Amino acid sequence: MMKLLIPVFVLQVFVYQTFGKVVQSFKNSCPTFFVADPSDQNIHYPPTVLNDTDNPQRYQQICQHFKDKERYATLYDTKSRIPVYSAYYYVGYHKVDKAEWKIEPQLDDPDLGPNMERESTVKESVRGKNQALFADYASQTQYTRGHLYPRCYSESQDCAIATYTHTNAVPQTKNDNNVWGKKAETKMKKNIDDNCDNGIAHVVTGAVPGNFWLEIKRDNVHVEKGVNIPNNFWTAYCCLDKTTQSPLSGAWLATRNPKGLIVQKKTVKQLENNLTTLYGITEGNFSVFGGLCQGSDNISDFYELIFDLFLEMI
Repeated sequence: MMKLLIPVFVLQVFVYQTFGKVVQSFKNSCPTFFVADPSDQNIHYPPTVLNDTDNPQRYQQICQHFKDKERYATLYDTKSRIPVYSAYYYVGYHKVDKAEWKIEPQLDDPDLGPNMERESTVKESVRGKNQALFADYASQTQYTRGHLYPRCYSESQDCAIATYTHTNAVPQTKNDNNVWGKKAETKMKKNIDDNCDNGIAHVVTGAVPGNFWLEIKRDNVHVEKGVNIPNNFWTAYCCLDKTTQSPLSGAWLATRNPKGLIVQKKTVKQLENNLTTLYGITEGNFSVFGGLCQGSDNISDFYELIFDLFLEMI
């Protein structure tokens, strides 16, 4: 039987620093956000870590910490200045407050400390070299920051604060953000709440770079290809069926077009096939859960249609 490592969350009232540590390997540094091998719980399977042979430092693995505790993991694309994906535990919907946006200093200067910091604490000469900044979005009227790991899916206010980093955000129009929330995040939440053991699941949410960019400014120089505007958004969950204790999963893939965001329900295997093409992978296939969680949630097309109609009414 497949087992998922689900941590016991404990609120702490002590004051700690915030960490967003760039690491060499998810498997060695913050493995428990990823599905474990059924035969050996010490072996974990992160999603595919992309590789750019022309730019070996392009994709950076980040273990996101807050108050001395690992909260989630992010693969970050320093060329596009957006995350590829964030992996986290879904433990239910919680009402939490917004927080101040932060950056990851080590992405711009490897010699800096592991603390996730306010922008003002990082020297301007290196700030934003490999990541998005507050000003990149502040002047935008069309695009806003879209969380990959939604703050309301955090188990506490502390965890919600940790989601407010530009390493966990991508440019989205407000309409696309709302459509994604209704047609993907809300449906995933219901599936997990209704069908997963204890209402808990591993979740990975990502974005695929598109052909358009936010123009930004660095050192008073305009950069046309500043922050990439994704053309696709995706998410997938993996859990244990609360009745059968067998692996259960589901996925969604969204594509931007002139008429708006088109969101499709997928199996994890279908999503992986799509992502293999979208990310331009030529050797092997993109993997979300290491091939260990591809049992369908069996949500019928009819149910999806009824739920869509319900969402349109609210």
